[in-house]
Amino acid sequence: MEGNSICRQIPWGDDQEFLDAWENAKTGYPWIDAIMTQLKEEGWMHHLARHSVACFLTRGDLWCSWEKGRDVFDKLLIDSDWSLNNANWMWLSCSAFYNTYWRVYSPVTFPKKYDKSGEFIRHYLPVLKDIPDKYIYEPWKAPLGVQQRAKCIIGKDYPEPIVDHSVASKENKEKMKAAFASAKSSSS
Repeated sequence: MEGNSICRQIPWGDDQEFLDAWENAKTGYPWIDAIMTQLKEEGWMHHLARHSVACFLTRGDLWCSWEKGRDVFDKLLIDSDWSLNNANWMWLSCSAFYNTYWRVYSPVTFPKKYDKSGEFIRHYLPVLKDIPDKYIYEPWKAPLGVQQRAKCIIGKDYPEPIVDHSVASKENKEKMKAAFASAKSSSS
């Protein structure tokens, strides 16, 4: 956030397609899309779900400004509080308050800890309801025959992943490392 001395000046990208896919639950990552669907339908989500989608949008995968995510939350959350929303987004994007930028929520492994069979996903993304547990967090890995039996062809009925998490998160950690180094050298 330019002009805010609390914030690190991180050169976020401005990819409207990424932002639209995230906001409209079309990232191709079922965990992220189910959370964003819950937000649109109910105006609420669990705090760990908020962490996951905020990290995914910013430093984790899509490298979009936290301010764009904040605006979506302001619009859709029934429990939105301007001060808390801004502070949480700054925290989760590592723009302020938090500096462990290399700790990224995986949109695949993180939710498996809490919901191995993907019931949350099946509830909010009924198109994936018949995908076997083995593939519920990564349906693009299901063989075509499995997708056909589940009546959900990836790339047709449900989107392919918008980014490769393993690649994007590594690239973004390097970008964060550079941004932190730049902030440190400019404050010296």
